[in-house]
Amino acid sequence: MPGPLNLPERKDADGEWHQVVRDVCYWCGCHYLHAEDDCDLVWEPGKEHEKSCSDDECECHTAPLVGQHRE
Repeated sequence: MPGPLNLPERKDADGEWHQVVRDVCYWCGCHYLHAEDDCDLVWEPGKEHEKSCSDDECECHTAPLVGQHRE
């Protein structure tokens, strides 16, 4: 049996801790985090834009979800 994952953790909107993994926004190309055990629980970048960002008006920047579930 493999050992526990050594991933960073973030608190969700309800105060629960989750291990998170990095992913890429399919719309603009910026990185965001999602819970390792629930891909719909996300921490989006908000005002932070990467140089490679292709859309400053992407929802992950204009209305970011921080420790919340996507609908």
